[in-house]
Amino acid sequence: MRHRWSKQATWCLALLLGSILDLPQGDGQEWSQWRGIDRNGVHPTARIPLEWSTEKNVQWKTALPGMGISSPIIWKDKIFLAAAERQRPDQLHLLCISRNDGSILWHIRWWGSAPTRFHSNKSSMASPTPVTDGSSVYAFFGTGDLFSVDMDGNQQWHRSLAEEYGKFENRFSATSSPLLYADTLILQCDHYGDSYAISVDLSSGKTRWRQQRPDKWLSWSSPQLIAVPGALAGEPPFELILSGSLSIDGLNPISGKRLWTVGGMRRECIPTPLAVGGLVYAVSGPKGPSLAIRPGGRGDVSDSHVVWENSRGAPFVPSAILLGDYYYLVDDQGITTCLSIKDGTRVWQKRLPGNFTASPVATANHVYFMNEAGETTVIRGHQPTFELVGRNDLAEPIYSSAAIGNNQLFIRTTSHLWCLAK
Repeated sequence: MRHRWSKQATWCLALLLGSILDLPQGDGQEWSQWRGIDRNGVHPTARIPLEWSTEKNVQWKTALPGMGISSPIIWKDKIFLAAAERQRPDQLHLLCISRNDGSILWHIRWWGSAPTRFHSNKSSMASPTPVTDGSSVYAFFGTGDLFSVDMDGNQQWHRSLAEEYGKFENRFSATSSPLLYADTLILQCDHYGDSYAISVDLSSGKTRWRQQRPDKWLSWSSPQLIAVPGALAGEPPFELILSGSLSIDGLNPISGKRLWTVGGMRRECIPTPLAVGGLVYAVSGPKGPSLAIRPGGRGDVSDSHVVWENSRGAPFVPSAILLGDYYYLVDDQGITTCLSIKDGTRVWQKRLPGNFTASPVATANHVYFMNEAGETTVIRGHQPTFELVGRNDLAEPIYSSAAIGNNQLFIRTTSHLWCLAK
């Protein structure tokens, strides 16, 4: 454990401003993208069940085609979800499902440009989660294809990044989920080939900027945004956060220019960083450190902007979650660690049953951990000790992270999309 803190009084004010500026990227409380309202996995006003079974508190369930670990996203009365065939991985699907009764409103099928290798059960060509701004849905696939469709399923534009910049080369396929910023869509494309980040225009799909990342050779992490209080004139009020091989970087989301870097990450990064209360919380990868970082630096800020670091408990696949004063991590084998956000010290550690791929989600007072066997462990948040609320089994494997919409919890298993409500 190490602690690095400077100008504490000044930074407390910055934290307050940061919490004010951490704006949602959807419409109000819509779970419109990977990990929800602000890509942190928390729906603060939702009232979802604490217990369920294959029959109890099931509002509906819908059979799904193909395979995918991408999460469902929500906009008003519609749910959008991507899938791909396992035996024919170039066959891609995008579905629109009624939030009210689970009926399929429309279903688009595409042929992908360049299928790649993928994990036998933990990934497919439909690993990235789509994103919507309420006018269009943007879907990215491991084949390198990026699509824009309107809310009725009419295609607006398509790009094959694989044909333009080369096929994705890694063993789990591309899993990074697209991010909306202003009138652009940002993708992180790190792999064994030529890695890059790219920003495209929402209306046309044309490139706004493309930033080469020659020192990044493998990452499945998704980009994040963090508000920067006191941004200088001419600089954007947000920074783009990319977690990749050996470092986490802050970029200008308008130009793609790298602003700062922090070292200490592992070679392979999957978890998405969190942006909460003016700090970036990053998990480096298997057996690597967890870091809390102040944004707003320039150059290599490894020695000046790391607020704290903890070297134990980091997962390989699941992203972390933060609720109140506590930061929760679950590794792939179920070892769950709770850290204090004040200094990164361990508060408690507990082994949950099963193995884990899905990232946890949370409401204002509870955290939900879904294991690969289909069982969800619910714990009470804001507690200095582990407090089990319940365990709920859907009897179908879960590799996808859940989505939350007001009083509904949406869980994608390998066979169905389940809607759980009281």
